[in-house]
Order: sequence, then C-alpha cells, then structure tokens
Amino acid sequence: MIREWNESTINRFLKEKRGQGTGKDYKPWLLVQDISSRARSTRIFGNTTQRVHQLLSDLQLYYFNFLEFDEEVIDIREQYPSLDFHDLNISVDENLAKKLFDSNTKVPHIFTVSFLITRKGDDGKPFNQVRIIKQSQELEKKATIQRIELQRRYFDKKGIEFGIVTEKEINKQLARNIGWALNAYDIQDYPGLISNLELIKLDMLEYLSDPSDTFQRIFSRLEKTFQLDEGLGLILFKHLIATKEVKMDLNKKIYLTNKLADYQVEISEKQSGEEKYAIGN
Repeated sequence: MIREWNESTINRFLKEKRGQGTGKDYKPWLLVQDISSRARSTRIFGNTTQRVHQLLSDLQLYYFNFLEFDEEVIDIREQYPSLDFHDLNISVDENLAKKLFDSNTKVPHIFTVSFLITRKGDDGKPFNQVRIIKQSQELEKKATIQRIELQRRYFDKKGIEFGIVTEKEINKQLARNIGWALNAYDIQDYPGLISNLELIKLDMLEYLSDPSDTFQRIFSRLEKTFQLDEGLGLILFKHLIATKEVKMDLNKKIYLTNKLADYQVEISEKQSGEEKYAIGN
C-alpha cells in the first residue's frame, strides 16, 4: 500500500515502467496492493492482452468483462496515468490548480483513468478511448469533479474521446454472465476436452439445436457419451459462449435446469462473417 505520495514513489513507479507499454507488455500505474479501499479489488487474466489486469472495484471488473467480450477492442490498459500532464500547459483556474499537487508533499499528482481502450476503426486504423468508472454518488463530490475535469482537459488536448461510466450505465447481470462465460475461454487445462475437441463440439452443437431440452440434460448426455468428468459439459458450453460459437440471451440469470428456449440459445453464424458482437461503448 502507498503510504505517502512523494518523489521516491514516482521514481520507483517509473523505474518499474508502470503506465508504459501496450498489450501484454503494459504495466498499470496502480496495482491492487497499492490501494487501501473498501471496494473489492480483482486480479484477472485478460485474453485480449494475454496478461493479468489490476481492477480496483466490481464496477471496473464489470466494465472489463464488456471490453473482453467486444471483438472491436484490441487493447485494454487499466489504471492508465497522465504522465506528461504537466508538460502540456493545460489551462486551469486557481481552484483546479490546487489539485495538481499533493497538499502535504507538494509533489505533482499523477492522475489515472480506469481504462485506456484501443479499438478497431472503421477505416482499419486503431483509435483510443478513455473511460472513468465511478459510482454515481462519487460524482456529487466537488474534489472528484475537479479531478475529472483536469483529466478531461488533458485527453481533449490529446484528441482522445473521454467518457464517464457509472453503475447506472452498467447491466450487472449481463456483466456477470459474460464473466461467467469468459472463465472458460481457455480450456487448455482440460485434457478430456482438448483430446477430442472437434468431435465433442459437434455433438454439443447438435444437442443445442433442440430448444425444448435443458442445459443440465444436454451436459449430462455429452459427458456420458464421451466419458467426460462431471462438469466438463458446462465448461465446454461456457467456452462456446466466450468464443462466440454459440449465442444466447445473457441479460438474465442463468439456471441450468431451464430450457434453452428460455434464453434463445442459437448456433452462431460467426464463421460466415454475418454476426457482429459489440457490447456497449
């Protein structure tokens, strides 16, 4: 945990190359262990970046799940710092100027945003977006608004789209269900599936074509047919959702005793290029 914000802390972070790099080489400015907070923090592996992400609240985790599930997103940099803020000569009034330095150590603040997101552009060129994730009640605090305004001016000068997301804009059930599926994006640790994946997958997709059947019965039948360990049917199904080979209504709580028809389960046309999955900006 950071006990005091001073030049030594900044120099240490810079030496560790925090806030630098892209993709799997990016290092967040703040790590879970740096922050003392009532919010629940999470370390989670990202398939987009192939590295562990440092998320400082449930809201950040929910939004991260949306980004991970969005095929247009090609890089996610969390706890991204404005390292060159003081080099840009950003115009501020007297009140905002007071937020630029630590009141005790007089060391410049290094502002961070929840996410710097890189997306595929329609013209094929990648572009960046910034999102700050906050509880709506935090936006009632003057100090929070002032910090956000400083960050908005910084990214405006950089020509990067800036936005704020609160719990009011986040569908929590959808986010939880996406996270549930993404847990099985990588199934390399399940040799029982990997050894005969294509054949098992074909049978699973055939079973899923009957909307009157239940998830539970389908998974049990698959496990008996291929002599799989109990639970591997569910793992494969979640993998197919995560990889967009199967789609379903993820907006409501999933009960495995329910019928597929209750969730509009369908085999994806993804490989034909007709399906597009983009989960909110």
